[in-house]
Amino acid sequence: MKKSLMYRTAACAIAATLAGAPAVVQAQTAAPARAAADEPSGMEEIIVTAQKREEKLSRAPLAVTALTGDALARKRIVDASSLAASVPSFNFGTYGGTARLAIRGIGFNSINAGAEGRVAYYTDSVYYSRPATALSGFFDVARIEILRGPQGTLYGRNATGGALNVITADPTKDLSGYYTQTIGNYNAFTEKGAISGPLSDALSARLAVKIVNRDGYGKNVVSGNDVDNAATQSVRAKLRYEGADDLRITAAFDYHHENDRNFGGHYGGQAYPAVFPIMLATLLSRADLGGPIPPTIRDYASVMDPSNHRTFYGASVTIDKGLSFADLKSITAYRYSKYSDSYPDGVGDATPLTNAERSRQYSQELQLSGDTESFKWVGGVYLFHERINGQVNIPLGVALLNLLGIPAPASPNGYTRGYWAGGTATTDTAAAYGQLTWKITPELELTGGLRYAWERHKKSDANQFSLDPYISPNPDPTSAGYNNVGGTGRSTEYSTTPKLTLSYLFGADDTIYVTVAKGYKSGGFDLGAVQPAYDPETLWDYEAGLKTRMLGGRIQANLAAFYYDYKNLQVSVIRGQTVFTQNAAKARSYGVEAEVQALLAQGLRLDLSGSYLNAKFKRFITSNTDLTGAPVLDYAGNTLPQSPKYHGQVGLEYSFDLARGSLRFRGDVNYTSRVHFSPFNIRTLSQGEYTKVDLSADYTSESGKWQIGAFVKNLTDKTTVASATANSFLASNSLLSYLDPPRTYGGYVTVRF
Repeated sequence: MKKSLMYRTAACAIAATLAGAPAVVQAQTAAPARAAADEPSGMEEIIVTAQKREEKLSRAPLAVTALTGDALARKRIVDASSLAASVPSFNFGTYGGTARLAIRGIGFNSINAGAEGRVAYYTDSVYYSRPATALSGFFDVARIEILRGPQGTLYGRNATGGALNVITADPTKDLSGYYTQTIGNYNAFTEKGAISGPLSDALSARLAVKIVNRDGYGKNVVSGNDVDNAATQSVRAKLRYEGADDLRITAAFDYHHENDRNFGGHYGGQAYPAVFPIMLATLLSRADLGGPIPPTIRDYASVMDPSNHRTFYGASVTIDKGLSFADLKSITAYRYSKYSDSYPDGVGDATPLTNAERSRQYSQELQLSGDTESFKWVGGVYLFHERINGQVNIPLGVALLNLLGIPAPASPNGYTRGYWAGGTATTDTAAAYGQLTWKITPELELTGGLRYAWERHKKSDANQFSLDPYISPNPDPTSAGYNNVGGTGRSTEYSTTPKLTLSYLFGADDTIYVTVAKGYKSGGFDLGAVQPAYDPETLWDYEAGLKTRMLGGRIQANLAAFYYDYKNLQVSVIRGQTVFTQNAAKARSYGVEAEVQALLAQGLRLDLSGSYLNAKFKRFITSNTDLTGAPVLDYAGNTLPQSPKYHGQVGLEYSFDLARGSLRFRGDVNYTSRVHFSPFNIRTLSQGEYTKVDLSADYTSESGKWQIGAFVKNLTDKTTVASATANSFLASNSLLSYLDPPRTYGGYVTVRF
């Protein structure tokens, strides 16, 4: 309550400052719609930093989607989940409060503590290693860049699928700011705003705040409390010094906090109804820790409410210095993340699940870049250190075990210790990289890049499966089921990730390119698996692309085609009661992607994006680890998880002038074909094809100082599953499902100065 009051006070202070401020309109995050009469003859060219230097989006020879702060506001994109519909070949899911980002079928499917994703997530050039942090949402954003394809040379480890760069708004030299109040269904209240301006001739600052409070999308019918609600607070401060000697220093601090009942898994039916047709909780009374099936998939029927507690914060210092022959940049950063999510594990209260993780990371990057008549180049070194403590805890109800014929002693709270896995791991990385572009002619460029990296992993972990009474916190080292034999170890790996690109400029803003590049995801340990390290996985990308602007810039089209050769895949399997990662598979993937933006007429804009993806295992010899005693088979030909064959969006926007302002209407339709969540392609563990519709309208005053609008997302109220997993036999092979938001609607007002 005190923290919420603190953030609301900061938001109100921003609003009060805006109310009395001079009317100086700035181009900034959440900028107003341009009046139809002022519509440019062509679309504005976006400048991106995807290759760690500024360049036009139409000239960047790689598959990258860039969305400005204005585009994010028009499409109501507030987090990675809502971003997915606007990016070709991009899929989003969750598991226990961690984000599952996937690009071109290369995603994140581990359920172990301490695991890392295959899509690198950055904010202001700082790598966020923990997948949970990608759920904290976007605010005060200047631009988002999504790089598709392996980015091993410039971004390094864990960018096998690509990279997502969030670039936040910087301090301004003139006083400026905004405040937005949004009210919606489910009693949703969102306040966000920023104030920016000079502190002296050389020093400027920016403060941004976002607060979200929302009732739940479902109910716990036993406790009466909402579930999947939201109570989050975020703040970011930036301080920038710009000296006369071509020196710029930017210091940033951010903090994010959540305390709600969000991110819990829901009972989605039986994963294998032919094997286990009923939810075991239906055979247990409430007193025996069971419970009925919830009335809808969005509800719970549990004595235990889901809980979500998380705190993320960090600080960074970026130094840019112009030299006589190059530009030097230093990025020093520290990140802290801690979260704990608890919820019933699909069978009433009989198997409550807790995922918890705490991480501290330090990173240092030095870059040197230059541009001459014949060459463009960038090189650098990167250092990274992280220490993680994580665990998974699943006590088992005594009544459930007795029902299954498993003898269990009496316990004062009705639980045995059940399953626990966890420990501590550290990762150290050092890398050197370089990328050189040779301007063979004014139109033809050849780019070569190489990264060499060293990485070391160390861990100390244990696991436990015990039917002793659960009378003190897990783990219990004196329990017969406690195992830490082989729970300490280290591994060292080396990687070389090259890239070669040939690009040709056949018009002022028309580029064609071909690329061969390698990416890798680092190896490591599963915390709690008590096994040797698994190896890195590698991917070779063969890609061609076309970028063109036509009719005076009124049409922008970006096309890409690719083929992936994917080896040494890290796949999660279950042995006994323990989840392991093993290098057990090969895969290939190919597809095409398209993005088109067109100004059809004065004030009328069309946005199109789409992808075709064919991502299959070439070899995957294993048994279905969801089922006890399943035979060993080769699952070659199965579709990779999070790899919909078709994905696309159509957006139409019309704006026109009124007497004292402008009005804009927008509609978006997005389609996704079937998405599998399991490598075994079980139909119950998938989301069928669906189409969703979003609508919005807003009015902007003639001065641009204020704006009002209304919106509805998921107009037809489709219930879709973001990800799902099958519980073990002890949890009746029930389906644990994580859901996308239902229909949401509301209105907002924004004031600017």
